[in-house]
Amino acid sequence: MKFSRIFAAAAAMTVMVSAVSCNKKEDTEEKSNIRYYYSTEAPTEAPTAPPVVSTEPVEAAADGPRLSINNVTAKAGEVAKITISIENAEKAYSMCGYHITYPDILVPEMIDEEKRFVKKEMGDASEYNAGSVAMEWRDNKTAYLVENKLGSIFFTEVFDGDYGYNGDVVSFFLKVPEDAESGTVYPVDFMYIEGDIFQNMAKDAAMEKYVFENWKGGSITVE
Repeated sequence: MKFSRIFAAAAAMTVMVSAVSCNKKEDTEEKSNIRYYYSTEAPTEAPTAPPVVSTEPVEAAADGPRLSINNVTAKAGEVAKITISIENAEKAYSMCGYHITYPDILVPEMIDEEKRFVKKEMGDASEYNAGSVAMEWRDNKTAYLVENKLGSIFFTEVFDGDYGYNGDVVSFFLKVPEDAESGTVYPVDFMYIEGDIFQNMAKDAAMEKYVFENWKGGSITVE
């Protein structure tokens, strides 16, 4: 295993996490549910030349990895286990970072309130990852989240190569309100934010677009 590649993957994950962990951010500019962050802190290093980006529109691949969230039931006051799974992805990706949403009346279990680290349970699809982070988004929420009374968790993981597999990726734990009425359905869904990522080593943009256009949300139904 090449340590330089692991360090590069870890650095990339740190950059992604900083987008949701930094408290000093200006107001967000929005397009639908997409946000753009602008740092209020001066850069510490001279900027490097931006990468060359094709101006041609990217078309989604005909097929690709498919992310989904399960449908579960829970009683009022119980903690529901929500699992993100992936299929058609055997050794197909090396890095991902995306958001899930849920009604903000649900409370995620945490491992560190101050740092906003969310309790998680990794699945078999993530067995060979080089690191992962899950954080609750609390500050500078977009109007989309505020107006729809949604909470959000950002999840990212990296691999030392295309070692993401099929199966369960990660599980989170959301507490149902004590006074929740039987039959209430709480949707748990994916949400694309500018800067979210799903890449393989070849940086296949068509595959990434397929993932973001074909993921499927789930729900928690109160028994």
